[in-house]
Amino acid sequence: MSKNRILLWTAPRCVSTAFERSIMNLKNSKIFHEPYSQAFYFGPEKQSARYAAQETKQQATYRSISKMLQKEYDGRDFVFSKEMAYCVENKMDIFAEEGFKNFQHSFLIRHPLKAVYSLYRASTNPKLTGWDYFDPAEAGFRQMLELYEFVDRNIHGNPVVVDADDLLDYPNGILQSYCEAVGLEYEETMTSWEPGPVPEWDVWAGWHEDALKSTGFKPRAKKNKPHAFTAFDLEELPPEVAAVVEECMPFYETLAAKKISPKNNEQY
Repeated sequence: MSKNRILLWTAPRCVSTAFERSIMNLKNSKIFHEPYSQAFYFGPEKQSARYAAQETKQQATYRSISKMLQKEYDGRDFVFSKEMAYCVENKMDIFAEEGFKNFQHSFLIRHPLKAVYSLYRASTNPKLTGWDYFDPAEAGFRQMLELYEFVDRNIHGNPVVVDADDLLDYPNGILQSYCEAVGLEYEETMTSWEPGPVPEWDVWAGWHEDALKSTGFKPRAKKNKPHAFTAFDLEELPPEVAAVVEECMPFYETLAAKKISPKNNEQY
């Protein structure tokens, strides 16, 4: 019986696929890659018009995906699913139901200057991702904070928050702290892997090129410092991106105040 069940909520371009790849290195796991995005974009309850021209996937309902996550997976020690918080914006009540009572919720954030601009570039690169316009609603920081607050009030207090820059600067320490917080057994193998295809990621071809080519997490030589947000930063961005970054900053800062530190304060 898979006793430990973990949901990682994030926004686009927050290094979440590499984080998921790290979790895949743990033994006896059942990993899901953004299943609620199928309901959000393609199912009969779709919340987005981005794929309106495509045939609806009738089986991709929020209820069916929830049941899939709640199933017993014999021989697996834990179930882990990485999700985009905006994909459940109008469906949060699902997670207060009995079937999700033993799930742990965690959150992965990244500074909006990096995440939102990266999303903009990917969203306007149809040759790479198939997307040809930027939708501010998909930035996802407001939805992350709203979901965090919902979990904190209704499910379990103080959900784990990881900042992607801390993960990149202190991978061993952050992964140790994360595993301890969610009840996983940390292994040193979590920080390195072989590059190459991951079939479960094919549904979002073009979005995970960096993660597919990566070989692991290596501490960055120049540690990330808390960013002083200035008007100059916004001037460097396209106006529509700058506006979204400004909008996302308060949500990010609220979540960042709750982030975990590297285990043993690994040169933090």
